[in-house]
Amino acid sequence: MTAQWFHDHYRHPHGTMGRTISTMRAYTQSHQVHSDLLDARQTHFEATAEVWFDCVQDAIDFPGEPNYVELLIPDEPLFVDMDKLRFVFAEEEVLQSGADWNEEGVETGDRLFRLDRRPISIKLLQYVISEGATAWDDDEDLALGRRIEALRHVRCRPSPALHPEGAFCVGIRELYWPTQTAMEEGVARDPQAWETLLRRPAESIAYLASAERFM
Repeated sequence: MTAQWFHDHYRHPHGTMGRTISTMRAYTQSHQVHSDLLDARQTHFEATAEVWFDCVQDAIDFPGEPNYVELLIPDEPLFVDMDKLRFVFAEEEVLQSGADWNEEGVETGDRLFRLDRRPISIKLLQYVISEGATAWDDDEDLALGRRIEALRHVRCRPSPALHPEGAFCVGIRELYWPTQTAMEEGVARDPQAWETLLRRPAESIAYLASAERFM
């Protein structure tokens, strides 16, 4: 299939049907887009589905949710490489939810940026496969994200309750900007901060995405 067919089918009908799953509190599709700032591994994942649950039990029960079983499971093999599909149930740590209003020179549009008010954002998704010489989640992460002008910065770690033996990754970093231009301009202002965040893990898979909120 073509990349366009994959992404369009994922949006509709798959995404439209996905909105019917009763236990989901929120649902975002992150579609891979090319970036000259990333290496060849950026095409390892073509997309990521992000689903938010209110409690661990809802996550445990998710595979048996009636609409998921009836509508989504039969549709997945039509466009997903099932052998390469990966799941991780993670807990979020939000380092930064929006622009720092106390910082001088912040544009009005950036001050008003909030994830739940945006149908589409540009984000970096970094799956940390293994640690490097230092921890991937360092105390200076917040400052580094601000230096490249990310408006939202999230670190996720696999849930011990749902992954007692570990997941395919040890952590996930999410950095959000309103547009790809804003992301590229932010990185250009401080490429060292960008490199520090991305190169700290011994192994990771990072890609830029159009993050599209379905609910």
